[in-house]
Amino acid sequence: MGESHSGQKQKFLPIIRSGNKKFFGFGDSNMPSLDKLEGRFAQILPPKLASAENRVLAQAMLKVKGVNVAKSGRTVRLPRSRR
Repeated sequence: MGESHSGQKQKFLPIIRSGNKKFFGFGDSNMPSLDKLEGRFAQILPPKLASAENRVLAQAMLKVKGVNVAKSGRTVRLPRSRR
C-alpha cells in the first residue's frame, strides 16, 4: 500500500523468495486494484500538511528525546541490539 497526501493506492503483490528463503522481490499480481482499503494502518497520514511552525516544534521535540533524523540519501543502520 502506498499513501501520500494526495491519495492512496493499494495492490496485492506476491512475495518472491530466493532459494535460501530470503526476500528477493515482488511478482506481478493478477488481482484487480482496490479502490479503498480500511484497517489499522490505512489512512495514517493527516489530511493536510503540517505548517512550518509545527515542523520546527516536532524537530525540537525529537532532538530533546534524542532521536536522530535521517538525512536524505543516507542509509540508516540499527545497532545489533535493536535488530
